[in-house]
Amino acid sequence: MNELAYIPRHFRKCVKYKNLIKFNDFKDNEKLNQACLSAYKNVQMGCEWSHSIHTVQIKKKKAYTLKTSESVLVNNLIINNISSKYRTKSVDRDSTIRLLISHIKDSYAFTVHRLDVKSFYESFDRRSILNKLKSDAKLSRKTISTLVNLFHELDDLNVDGLPRGMGLSSTLSELMMNDFDAYIRSINGVLFYCRFVDDIIILTTHNINKSKLTELIKSSPLPQGLEFHATGSEKTTYKQIRKTSEELEKVETFDFLGYQFKVNSREAKTGTTLSVGRRLLDVEISDVKIEKIKKRIIKSFCVFLSSKDSLNERLSILTKRLYFLSKNYPLINSSDNSQVLSGIFFNYKHISNPQKISEIDKFYQSLLFGNKSNLSKRIRRNLSYKDRYVLSNISFLDGFQEKKFCKFSYKDFKDIKKAWV
Repeated sequence: MNELAYIPRHFRKCVKYKNLIKFNDFKDNEKLNQACLSAYKNVQMGCEWSHSIHTVQIKKKKAYTLKTSESVLVNNLIINNISSKYRTKSVDRDSTIRLLISHIKDSYAFTVHRLDVKSFYESFDRRSILNKLKSDAKLSRKTISTLVNLFHELDDLNVDGLPRGMGLSSTLSELMMNDFDAYIRSINGVLFYCRFVDDIIILTTHNINKSKLTELIKSSPLPQGLEFHATGSEKTTYKQIRKTSEELEKVETFDFLGYQFKVNSREAKTGTTLSVGRRLLDVEISDVKIEKIKKRIIKSFCVFLSSKDSLNERLSILTKRLYFLSKNYPLINSSDNSQVLSGIFFNYKHISNPQKISEIDKFYQSLLFGNKSNLSKRIRRNLSYKDRYVLSNISFLDGFQEKKFCKFSYKDFKDIKKAWV
């Protein structure tokens, strides 16, 4: 497939749904045309990234966003061109979890290895990336020169590796990790492999233990600069799962992609004519994700209490934030602009035990009607019983079990997320 040239109509073609949320100019046809023309001129002059990179703080790490509409258009078109030439695409979380569950439920013995790359984006060597792209000779000179200009800008800003938060970093990192992914999958004894950005899970036969896998990784094509967290840290997991038995029972637990897997050595018989052994498995939301939801509930109330807006305005945005957390809604996939479903059910549809979601409801109700915490007391002072009663009808468990939906506008998404930045 040929690359798209860096011209106005191709910039326009690559506008994403998430861009419409951030930049109002993209919603106006005339302003969008002007932005596309400006992006074209900037690329021609080699100043497409000048004064466009903004530093933010996310989870105590430096991240970067593009603050001009022109640089976003350039970023989108480069991603399109690299993805079309290298066929890079992000891992689908839903299908990955479904396949992982299928493997775990099989009755055979296996070993779980969970690995995590240290400072993933920051550790890539930009020179190695350029050398690979040039030696592969798949990209046009214009795409290469635009990337060179970006890397010069990052040098001036003293940014390490690839800038966390920029979509282009995700595309380049996937491209650089392709050989490593293929190498691990090809190892004899590897039953299942998945990498989601820096989070890796490998199911192997028992003959591949920790030290054996470490040796295999040492001889792998892992990109220069990358290394894994040491075995035994909270970022890694090593579990040996025994073959299923009808008598012995042992449960091993590990987390992956927001789920907690409780793997049982007992088997449940399924089938009518044939007796097929399938492992007992309990899947829940991970404790980390539960805490994240609780923190967002707390932040939503804190912003409500500190806002200077009218009560009706504050109550309206508080309700939207709580709906966002407890219900489901359609989103647009940023990679191809297709519609995807997200929310409390669709983000955790593989849960077999919703007990932890009930715990979120208990926590939420205690904030509304409890009197032990300082936050609960402040909520009681600032919201009438009637308002709290109305809010109490919001249920995370109902949102999950009944797949309750709501819709949000571009502006809603932007306003909702302000409380959690």
